[in-house]
Amino acid sequence: MSITDEDVLEAAGALGEELAQKQSEATDSEFETILEECSKAISEETGIKYDDACDTGGCC
Repeated sequence: MSITDEDVLEAAGALGEELAQKQSEATDSEFETILEECSKAISEETGIKYDDACDTGGCC
């Protein structure tokens, strides 16, 4: 199966919508944990250290 740019953008949009929903339901601490887990999963899937890519030195 070939992944296109459109597929990636669609997945990113869906993730953004889900994160927005989670943010409205979670405490700040819970949401930060969710973001850290997402960053870790993205890094594992892509092989790119997400926090290095956005130059935060921590969590994006």
